[in-house]
Amino acid sequence: MPIEEAYRDLALSKLERFGKIVEEKLKAQVSELDQEDLEFGLSLSLQDENLSQLWQECIEDNHYMEVSFMEVMEHHDGAYLKATFKNSRGPYTAERYVSIRSSGRVETSHAFFLIMDNLTFRVEKEPSGNFKVFVKSV
Repeated sequence: MPIEEAYRDLALSKLERFGKIVEEKLKAQVSELDQEDLEFGLSLSLQDENLSQLWQECIEDNHYMEVSFMEVMEHHDGAYLKATFKNSRGPYTAERYVSIRSSGRVETSHAFFLIMDNLTFRVEKEPSGNFKVFVKSV
């Protein structure tokens, strides 16, 4: 059954809203970086309580995502399923990674990607609530 377009558009607009806010916060940090260092990539940190709440709403609780990758793997402790779900609009992409082990344990993680000014950014939320950002020139 096809998904209702209004539901899909709502999910993608949440992604876009989050992306615009992160883009503004990263522009200031990137302007201070040496361009030669960006060729190999740098790790940055973002700290913002409001961004943490927005991450929860726009990335983790965003229930519309398309399947982009699925694989069943055999491991020494049994089989498990790996799946990647993706939302994308313009320069913004959110991904949800799900692993389901044969023991029934489910592991979920999220990442947000941004392309801006010939730079790619990967943003992940740390358990502390801060954000880890990896930036590299394209």
